[in-house]
Amino acid sequence: MQLFREIGLLSATFLVVGNIIGIGIFTTTGFIAAEIGNSPWLLGVWILGGFLALIGATCYSLLSRRIPQAGGEYAFLYPSYGPFAAFLSGWASLLVGFSAPIAAYALALIAYLSPLLPSGLFEHSLIQKGTAGLSLLGISFLMVLGLRFGNRFHSAITLLTLGLTIGFATLVLLRTPVLQNLDPILAGNSSPDLPSLGSAIVMVMFAYSGWNAAAYIAEEVRRPTVYIPGALLMGTAIVIVVYVWMNLAYLGSLPLAQIEGELAIAEITALAAFGPEGRLIVTILVLFAILSSITAMSIAGPRVYFAMSRNHLFPAWLAKVDDKRKIPLRSIWFQTAIALVLVAMGTFRQLLIYSGFILLLFSTLTVSTLFMIRKEKGNPYFWILYRLLPGLFVLINAVVLVSAAVSNPAETLAGGVTLLLGVPVYFYYKGKQKSL
Repeated sequence: MQLFREIGLLSATFLVVGNIIGIGIFTTTGFIAAEIGNSPWLLGVWILGGFLALIGATCYSLLSRRIPQAGGEYAFLYPSYGPFAAFLSGWASLLVGFSAPIAAYALALIAYLSPLLPSGLFEHSLIQKGTAGLSLLGISFLMVLGLRFGNRFHSAITLLTLGLTIGFATLVLLRTPVLQNLDPILAGNSSPDLPSLGSAIVMVMFAYSGWNAAAYIAEEVRRPTVYIPGALLMGTAIVIVVYVWMNLAYLGSLPLAQIEGELAIAEITALAAFGPEGRLIVTILVLFAILSSITAMSIAGPRVYFAMSRNHLFPAWLAKVDDKRKIPLRSIWFQTAIALVLVAMGTFRQLLIYSGFILLLFSTLTVSTLFMIRKEKGNPYFWILYRLLPGLFVLINAVVLVSAAVSNPAETLAGGVTLLLGVPVYFYYKGKQKSL
């Protein structure tokens, strides 16, 4: 049950970056433009979302210094709110936080790959799902070759994704009439209505989700009290810069009317800058981003089930660590199996539609544990770090959660049902604890 401390600062930082950058940055800007219209807030919401992610990363950094254990929210909630809340967060991580997004990204991988292959090859949904499943098995096989190999492979993919994304945005800015298209936006309405602004922030926060990734591998990071905060903060800061740069490219490439409400914002931008070849460029870029996300979640997620099993709240065999490969091998294959079932059952939209509410709920609950820490004598920044920043995070997220629940009752209900399904599982394993 002992993990191995072999992950350095750079690999942990790439894990954060890879877990954040995904489908969101390539699909949400057009919808945000439709919500807000001509306004400096089109860029402002990405800066604000990044600020919120940085606050969250700071709060998780404080928690990781106090509780440098594997499992992320599960490890942080256990000593403060007890095993029940911790278990539900782990249950949510299994179904919503990792397995469902991995399944959705596997399906998206095939959707983006299909234009590069012979016409009509992936027309049948059964073939699409089968190929997505095989792709997921292939990626999982690479992840179980060993701790060092898996992290190096993920770091290489993420570094390539970063380079391609920055290069893409830079070339778009050089090849399009940026100032002509940005001027009306910067001079536009600086006070959009609050419901529209709130909806835009929700979409932005979805694109930033994953900033907490390094906390899941706390027991495998060298010098965790230093490297985990460094990875959380540096990884989040890198993504903020990339996201703002990408949105400058999107908004500067075409008049706003041509991108409002469009899902394929990256493809539209690429066509404007590069012509027909732009479609191929975006496909390759998105494929690498998806691959980076899947590998990041394949590393982070299994550490949650390992931690739950070690506390006798999940099947005991999930806590087994392969001494040769230095990974929780069975937990990795367990997550892959759940993801394969979800690939067979759902579609991309169905798998992602209700995840945001639950993930935001548990990250908010996790940050609230900082309020339980007593004041430290001799720490002049205690009030800022342990009261002001967590207070801002919890308050803003509470507003977003209430708004999301009111605006999307069906998705909120689906999230609640997901949590309820975990309750009998918790009491089953809690009962087994008594016989140990």
